[in-house]
Amino acid sequence: MPPGTDLSYSWSQAASDLGQIAPIVALVGFFLLAVVTDLVLPRSRRGGVTAMFAVVGFAYSLGTALYRWLYASGGYAYHRFATGDTFALFFEILFASLGILTVALAHSYLRRRGMLESEFHILVMAAVIGMMVLASATSLVTVFLGLELLSLSLYVMCGFARTDFRSQEAAAKYLLIGGFASAFVLYGMALVYGGAGTTVIPDIAQRLGASSGSNPLILLGILLMGVGFAFKVSAAPFHMWTPDVYQGAPIPVTAFMSVGTKAAAFAMIVRVFAAGLPHLAPEWQTLLAVVAAASMLVGNLMAIVQTSLKRLLAYSGIAQAGYVLIGVIAGGPDGLEAVLYYLFVYMFMNFGAFAVITLLAGAEGDRDSFADLEGLGRRNPVLAVAMTIFMLSLAGFPPSVGFFGKLFLFTSGVSAGYTWLVVLAVLMSVVSVFYYVRVLVPVWSPAPARERVPASFSSSFAIVLSGAASILLGVYPTALLIAGQIGAGPIGSSP
Repeated sequence: MPPGTDLSYSWSQAASDLGQIAPIVALVGFFLLAVVTDLVLPRSRRGGVTAMFAVVGFAYSLGTALYRWLYASGGYAYHRFATGDTFALFFEILFASLGILTVALAHSYLRRRGMLESEFHILVMAAVIGMMVLASATSLVTVFLGLELLSLSLYVMCGFARTDFRSQEAAAKYLLIGGFASAFVLYGMALVYGGAGTTVIPDIAQRLGASSGSNPLILLGILLMGVGFAFKVSAAPFHMWTPDVYQGAPIPVTAFMSVGTKAAAFAMIVRVFAAGLPHLAPEWQTLLAVVAAASMLVGNLMAIVQTSLKRLLAYSGIAQAGYVLIGVIAGGPDGLEAVLYYLFVYMFMNFGAFAVITLLAGAEGDRDSFADLEGLGRRNPVLAVAMTIFMLSLAGFPPSVGFFGKLFLFTSGVSAGYTWLVVLAVLMSVVSVFYYVRVLVPVWSPAPARERVPASFSSSFAIVLSGAASILLGVYPTALLIAGQIGAGPIGSSP
């Protein structure tokens, strides 16, 4: 081949590879721009400018993902270490949207608490880049790189309130236990690589057949990865870090983690287990079924006795992870479609609940007790209505998105033969109604006159958008369901 032709091929291949990961590349560009700008601008202007770069970066990445979803074809990139398929694009749209909501919510909170704003937004961008890498990874190596980029950013964000002992304690706990879980994941990946002879997920699916279920090396690898993955989605019995970290971290960080980390970890689970080990489904389905059952039991029963709103929502998140695992275990187009639908709507209802709590915070710290919600209906009726929508959505009341999300997950579980698990999920959903409605009692209870709860424009935007989505995506779920079906296509069609 002539030298000129070879060079042309190299440039075209490089352009094709960059195109497949265009949403990530776009966000990385704005991330670097924000870092450089933070170095040269006066401190008084850094926060607002960095927040603007972050929002524009997330919006541009979101637009790029939407464009590729509608007009471009997905394929592998970088020697099949990454992909730009619809599964990756679905999560990139989710993560970019979450980034915009987080910046909008945190902007006024950081100023009220006197925290460094520019550094926070830069860390959020880094964490979202790690999430996007996880969603687009088609190699165990790329999966681990995305996982560590996400984790390292979150370790720092959890300890961002430098003068708050609980924040520092949360960061230390998350760092130590997170490093332990990462070791499990890495060791499990090493064993699977030893059994398959490759780290590329599609190649693993081809090389490991049903007979590999008798290989102790592969079984131990699945077990170790399952432990690490369960930690990342806050699933029992590997959940003990979650309430402490959620309570100690600044509330915008907790809101961001509760949605983003869970969605990224489920993208990783589906990519590795459903796409990489389809012939060994009975082995990892059994493991995940036990984890799902434990998560629903522990999460719902422990949430009943909580007095902190952040800890209550932490245990709620543990239970929600159990519900989503039903769709992962069911697999197939229906199960994965339900998983993608639920993860997307979970962003709005759970983030919105934390957003309301964020506005209760004062200069002295976060306020997350039930007493802090007293009289919210009088102090700020919009926030009270929004909190009601979010709690009823999480509980699964129709016609909210929570009801339809659970309906799709439970239907797929029954169709796949996991009726016992769905029956347990329904019973635990009934239990959850108690503590979700319990949150609303002080919100609408008559209380002595107290100061009004102020809300900035950006915070109001995040809450109103989340509340509207929690209703509209339940009343009209068709469009999101179709998007979930398209997004699940590359995994649902795996061998």
